[in-house]
Amino acid sequence: MRQIRSVWREALTGELCWVDSAGRPNGIAVTPLLRGEAPCVALPYSCGATIGLLETAREIGFAVTDRRSLREGRGGLVAFGPVRVTHDLSGSLFGGEMLEQELRKYPPSRALADSLLLRRENWWWMPRAIVELSAVNRLVGSAPRRDPTRHALLVHGSERMTVSTVEVSDRRDGRTKLTPLDDASLPDGVRGTVFGYDYTSADLERWESWRFSGRVSAGELEVSETAGKPGERLRPLGLLERIRRRHGTAKACRAGITAAERGVDARA
Repeated sequence: MRQIRSVWREALTGELCWVDSAGRPNGIAVTPLLRGEAPCVALPYSCGATIGLLETAREIGFAVTDRRSLREGRGGLVAFGPVRVTHDLSGSLFGGEMLEQELRKYPPSRALADSLLLRRENWWWMPRAIVELSAVNRLVGSAPRRDPTRHALLVHGSERMTVSTVEVSDRRDGRTKLTPLDDASLPDGVRGTVFGYDYTSADLERWESWRFSGRVSAGELEVSETAGKPGERLRPLGLLERIRRRHGTAKACRAGITAAERGVDARA
């Protein structure tokens, strides 16, 4: 735990990887936080669907692979283990040391929660689902991703999840070539997802992810689902775009909070 805790504490961005109960590999970009000494993330309730998947996953990979979040000369690291999901619907748990960490690492949160007045006004931003790594089953080194336009994480596996770094290239005819960047060999005939992301380094105002999912075969991914686009230029948002994004986030968070409260009531 000590090794991933040290890397997680220093990282600006990280990744959560898992395989859901239907055998679908998944991955998301996250802001790495600590709850006491435990690596965790604090997901807003706009991520309600993802929170549900994480609650049922047998094992989660906590990864730091983006070169910008790693010390010079250090490789990436993935820690695999079970998680504990805590629904902090009041926001009181998140509003302590975890909020302070988020305000340092994720500047857009400052516009929503950098004062008591803002926290009251944007109350929907404070409730969080805390996803905490409760134990480390195994630690795996990984090559750092140096080019956010081409480098990605490949997630696959059924009995045992595997996470490795690959270069994505030659996308055509529903197939994309995968080249390993570390010592891991590519699987064959399995479901896989490759995902990556980029962000505006000054303020993280734009933080965009992309993913391809399908079947890995003969060094290629036969793509059946896509979301986002690698290499997209991250232009600053205009005023109208900022307003729309904020309204959309608020609406999604309020809906997710309501659904989570209903779930708590149903279990009571």
